[in-house]
Amino acid sequence: MENTDIKIYEFEHLKKDAHIVHGIFTRAGGTSKGVFDSLNIGINSGDEHLAIANNRKLIIRKMGMKPLVFLNQTHGDEIKVLKQDDNDLSVTFEPGKETYTADGIITDMKNVFLVIQVADCQSVMLYDPEKMIIANIHSGWRGSVKNIIGKCVDKMISEFGCRPETIVAGISPSLGPCCSEFINYKDEIPQHLWKYKTKDKDNFNFWRMSTGQLMEKGVKEEHIQNMEICTKCHTNIFYSYRKEKTTGRFACVISMV
Repeated sequence: MENTDIKIYEFEHLKKDAHIVHGIFTRAGGTSKGVFDSLNIGINSGDEHLAIANNRKLIIRKMGMKPLVFLNQTHGDEIKVLKQDDNDLSVTFEPGKETYTADGIITDMKNVFLVIQVADCQSVMLYDPEKMIIANIHSGWRGSVKNIIGKCVDKMISEFGCRPETIVAGISPSLGPCCSEFINYKDEIPQHLWKYKTKDKDNFNFWRMSTGQLMEKGVKEEHIQNMEICTKCHTNIFYSYRKEKTTGRFACVISMV
């Protein structure tokens, strides 16, 4: 029976494409208790593994019973390329298993959901409707410093011949410029990114930074949609590590059909 409490946010430009199924899940509608209430999919969050497994199964059911690929995310810049003709496609995508260690994943496969799990970090979804390629990226501040977004666009170009001007992008709810204070930013964030610092505080606009990194690679500004929802300001809807510390992770998923 479908859990009617599960809520999904969608990007308008991806929603209009018949080849794309995607969703940003809120924290509602799951089985986790206490601080993890309730649709937590974070395997390393400290929540009970049975609850996490049940939550992942709820997401699979909601998205149409297709395989979901979960990543062991490390705040690095490793990007997994998953091709139809790869030898490792015999790998079983299990709801309770992180199949690959990476913070980004690109594929030309249909009917496989790419999952990023976040709680303040961004999920950045990319889609090339010309080459029929999708990607999902985990980009927190460390990922932004390493420009994992730009590296993912580069890999879409080198591995699949994508043209940046055809790529569309969506930036999930994440820590907004209102709450992204970095008092030690001079040690943590390279100087070339200080242009994204807000004028009156030691806060950074990572939404604008991600847009800038996409545009630097040739993605058109009009092809980029940012939900501009701050997770720390909306912990009734999304998980926020910055505000809650011990908390869950919400799912951001994309697939081609």
